[in-house]
This record gives sequence, C-alpha cells and structure tokens, in this order.
Amino acid sequence: MSLTHKIYESFKELPPEWNACVHPQLAMHADELAISERAGLNHVQYYYVMTYEDEQLVLLSYYQQLHIYPEHFNCRDKIFQHHSLNLTLSVMQPSLLVVGNLFRHDAQYFHFVQKEFSTEQQASIYKQTFDMMLLHAKTTGIFLKDLPASFAASIEADESYRSMEEDVSMELNIPPTWTSIQDYEKMLKHKYVQRYKKIIKQQDGLVVRKLSLEDIELHASDIEQLYLQVTNNQLVSMGKLNQSFFLELKKQLKDNYVVHGWFLEQRMVAFSSAIVHDDMYDMNYIGFDYTINQSNAIYFNILFHCLEQAILTHSKKLVLGRTALEAKAILGCEPAYQHSYYKLRNVVINWFYKKISAGFKEQIGEKWKDRHPFKSSYYTADLAEK
Repeated sequence: MSLTHKIYESFKELPPEWNACVHPQLAMHADELAISERAGLNHVQYYYVMTYEDEQLVLLSYYQQLHIYPEHFNCRDKIFQHHSLNLTLSVMQPSLLVVGNLFRHDAQYFHFVQKEFSTEQQASIYKQTFDMMLLHAKTTGIFLKDLPASFAASIEADESYRSMEEDVSMELNIPPTWTSIQDYEKMLKHKYVQRYKKIIKQQDGLVVRKLSLEDIELHASDIEQLYLQVTNNQLVSMGKLNQSFFLELKKQLKDNYVVHGWFLEQRMVAFSSAIVHDDMYDMNYIGFDYTINQSNAIYFNILFHCLEQAILTHSKKLVLGRTALEAKAILGCEPAYQHSYYKLRNVVINWFYKKISAGFKEQIGEKWKDRHPFKSSYYTADLAEK
C-alpha cells in the first residue's frame, strides 16, 4: 500500500477539501480542531495531515507536538530528582508528538474518508501515517492517545511501542430509573450514605451557578488561576491551558459545553466543566481554591454535582477521567481501560519516564480498586443490562 501525505501546520492553511469530508459537528472539523490553536497555548505546535493512496484521499488525522519543560512536572519535594530533571530538560530540549489531542478525550482525532477499508487496513494506514509524522516532527517520542480497541493488536505487534500501564478512565453507568441525586443516595451502602451527607453539608454557604459565555469571559482570569492551582498540584501536567481555551471551547461547543462556577461570598472559589455528548456527561476540567477545599469539601462536592447534572441531563454515563482514582471509585465509578501507547527514542528520557511513572503509580496506589459503595442490587442490575 503506497501512501503519500500533505502536512499543514495551521487550520488556516487547510484546503476546503478537509471540511468537505467531515460533518460540521465532528471533532475533526477544522472549526473544532482550531480551538487549541486559537487559544494560543504555550509550547504546543499543531499538524493536520491528509493521507492519500494512489492520489485518492483516504485519511485525515490531527497531531500536537508538545515541547517539554520543567513546569510540566511537580517533583520539588525530591530535590535530586527535581534538579536532575531540570538539567536534563534544559540540555536535551525534548518534545513529544501526540497522536490525538492532549486536552480532549471525548472524540477521535482521525477520520477515514474511504469507508471500504477493513479494521486491519485502517489500523495499518493510520500507523504508517503517525510513524511518518514521528520522522517528520523529529520529536524525542510519540504518544498514541486513546486509540480504538480495534487498533490495539496492530500497535502491539510493533515491539517498539509500549502500552501505558493502568491507563483508566473512571466512569459510572447511570441506571435509567434514576431521576434525581436522591436515587443515587438510596443505592449507597450505609457508611457511604453518611459520607455523602457529610460532604453535601460542607457546601453550606457555597452558591453554584451555571455560566454563560459572557460569565466565562467575566471570570476568565479566575477560571485560569483556579485551574492552575489544580494542575500545578499534579505530579505531571503535560501541557497547560489558559483562559482563552475555555472561552474558545464554549464558543465552539455552545450548549454542549457546560461550565459551573462555585462562589463563596460572591467570590469564585471553584469551577467545573463538562462536555455533553453521546449520552455521556463527560467532566472536562475543574479548578478550586485549595485553601478552602478541606473546610468545604469542594473537590468531592464538584464530583457529586457532576453526577447530579448527569442524572438531570438524562445521561447514560458519567465520565470523570483519569485522575484521583480513589475519590472517583468512592463515588461509585469503575475503571474503563483505555488503549494508549508510547515510544521514547532517547535512553535518558526513557529512564526519567520510568522514574516518574513509578512515582505516579505509587501516588495512585491500589486502594481505589477495593471501593464498592453501592448495594449489591446496583451491580447485579448493571451486569444484567450488559
């Protein structure tokens, strides 16, 4: 199979043929791909690739190149590791090619124009394309993010790629009989009911308000600073957002992007956001003031609020993402294992990755796997539906 490619480095360069192949509401439409580029995120480059077989367009695919800096890591409590990492990054100036979108997990970032290909053929064409992009971008490594399960065998056949261990998204199936958060409460075991009531009581004094585009513009600086409090507290933060990103996402997704502000004495102290799609309430990014998080249980109240919104929007599934696995397991989420892979082409960077990955795994722990807050009737009903 002989493939050729056309590579563009801005959505502004894309020919009309790109959008002609894509439904306006798909993530691969240029207007939606442009969100991150319009936001002007630091340290990120973009590639838009059109792949041809015998001069016939067969595939559109999207990539991000992240230039990695010390600000993407939080290991200041380990002095030697912190200084060693800073020195390595300043000398080597590594970068990572992301196959997909670092900042979204609600969509696929490739689109086959020709539908007659088998799954194996699609996987082969896509792999040939991103292997080509690795050479083109000359990056230190490549990250294949959230690939379809049907492509996994093709990637795993190439021993140069490694699977991301314990790559899970925490998700909760919502029974169709639930019409309010009280239905969730009734399904909890006794000790989890007591915990839920205690957390809800701690939000006394907080006012939660759904934000319009104008509200997001008004509070854009607060949203960015609250987001940074959360992301800067994480061990690894590969890519950081700015206030423009939230504005661009709202402008593009409109009512499908839901943002709530949390206010204490008229001051914004937290926000939560979600993308509503395919019968899912998919939590996007959050931010909160750590100085009052413990007294008001803001983080846990955000999780419960997201669940309540999922129920009220008649969503079939709540998606809470990859972080804080134990907190989300306590709420009732279960792991949905993802298919992500990586390849690093520098032995020193690979060594640091293994060290950081081990630290991340230690931080997560194993306790989350033992959290089962619901009565047995929830699990038996869920199994029956499956």
